[in-house]
Amino acid sequence: MREEKIEEIKNTAMKIFHAYEDFYLDKDKRKIFDDLFDKYLTLVEMDRFMDTYDAIVSLGLTHPFEYDMMVKTLKDHSLISD
Repeated sequence: MREEKIEEIKNTAMKIFHAYEDFYLDKDKRKIFDDLFDKYLTLVEMDRFMDTYDAIVSLGLTHPFEYDMMVKTLKDHSLISD
């Protein structure tokens, strides 16, 4: 995978991580994140040291189609921007 793509995944993962924290108290928006995380982050083999950011990066590196679907859904709900 190209270095530029890896950096793009890392930057987007950070946006998602921050948006999740920002919208955590909004039950409707938090549910969207929780549903997506339940659907997609279960594809990632997590260890006890990984946080949400690490799991999102791992998803982007190992399951790019599912990662793109998760990002698209978050953008469609205006939870993250380009």
